[in-house]
Amino acid sequence: MNENSTSSNLNNDSSIIDVSGQNPMPLPRFDENEFENSNKDFYWKLGDKFSKRLNLNSNQIELLNKINFADNVFNEIIFCRIQILKQFFRAYDFLLEKCIPVNKAYSNVIDEMSEIIIVNKYNYRKESLNYVYTIETIKIEILQQILKYCENTVREVYGIKRKINTNLDYQNPDIIRLHEKKILSKLSVFLIEDQAKILDADSKTNIILNETNTNRWKTKFDDVVKHYSNIIGFNWEIDRLVDINEKNPSASHIYFEAAKFIADFDKVVALELYFKYLDKDIISTKFENKQFPKSIQKVIFRNQDEVNNFVDLVQQFINNKNLERTISFIPTIFQPKRKKISIDRSAIADIQKQDSLTVELLEEYLGDEESIEITETEQTLTEEFILPEVTNETINSFKFKDDLQLSDIQVNILELFEKSSYSMIQNELEDFIKSKNLFLNSTIDAINDKCFEMLDDVLIEEDDDYYTIYPDYYKKLLLND
Repeated sequence: MNENSTSSNLNNDSSIIDVSGQNPMPLPRFDENEFENSNKDFYWKLGDKFSKRLNLNSNQIELLNKINFADNVFNEIIFCRIQILKQFFRAYDFLLEKCIPVNKAYSNVIDEMSEIIIVNKYNYRKESLNYVYTIETIKIEILQQILKYCENTVREVYGIKRKINTNLDYQNPDIIRLHEKKILSKLSVFLIEDQAKILDADSKTNIILNETNTNRWKTKFDDVVKHYSNIIGFNWEIDRLVDINEKNPSASHIYFEAAKFIADFDKVVALELYFKYLDKDIISTKFENKQFPKSIQKVIFRNQDEVNNFVDLVQQFINNKNLERTISFIPTIFQPKRKKISIDRSAIADIQKQDSLTVELLEEYLGDEESIEITETEQTLTEEFILPEVTNETINSFKFKDDLQLSDIQVNILELFEKSSYSMIQNELEDFIKSKNLFLNSTIDAINDKCFEMLDDVLIEEDDDYYTIYPDYYKKLLLND
């Protein structure tokens, strides 16, 4: 078929549109800079991203660009990440300057340890392609491990008990022994000494940390109690501690424990703190209605009347929610009640007629007063007080959304996660579930199945030796979300 016949056939094909007479259609220009700018946080390497914030030189940028964080709730907080990176550089400089290799052929201990690993595990010929590629990979693994040790140190300083896994993925006993000797033993000592250079967490960071680590406040509280010197300073420290726990569901416990401690020093202040506890407890997802133990009651209250006055004030507070007004009435709890005894003058007149001696004694005692005040005999505190039952409809007990149709045991398990900062050790969770005659995996799967439709994701996830729940997912399950 010649060219003309081919052209003729194409012209006769109705499915082909002739655009030969039209101007070329311009293609849209792709702006690479615009794409990079809109996604720079995602695509930037660690060194590039923090170069200005940490004022890094070119060598430091190159070093950081080789490694990265295994992202988690803790190191995703910018303040925490900065402290980790600053300590990483201090640790890296320490290893290079203070840990001198035995073999002088190596410029630093990281190079020496990398060579030991490649010889013991891979036995590659030096300068081969496999050797060159693998030794660089091993160096990065060691740097990553140093970064993890630094993260655990910052976690320790900030009162985070859970630590990340720092083990190198090598089982060879010679590698483990030499790594411990050459790097880990010296690095561990340095990191402890270097803790003083880690900056205290700022308020914003503390609020974030306390939201997901609900028992973290206890360390600071113990420190406040240990260094107690006066009530004014104590109150200030407690209020400040509560402020940085504003998103912590356990914040009310701070006031309760503070009330118990200060009772030995000032019972009015103790009750002020107790009502502050009650004020937060009432608006929490689960109204716990904690009461002072018997030993504390005996310190605060002298008799049953004072207990009754206190219980009455609690009831009033539950009804009106006016904390300031309630606190102003606390001193009245301890005011003694007095009874007025009226004297019947006609009876005295009869007595006067019967016995003049009695009259003289009475007149001497009573004088010209119409009545006398007699302090009521104090009643002994005989039993633990019970706070009034809370029936106010604005105070709801803890509930999950009805659509979930969770069983009582499933609710208990989720509440355990909340109390454990949304992370539980596998063995502890398994022991609890076994105590209910259930199996761990099937129970977790059942909860995840019920929650999946609402979350469009798995609720309880396995993370090394822990089971964890993302706090925002948990909140979506609540009735008052």
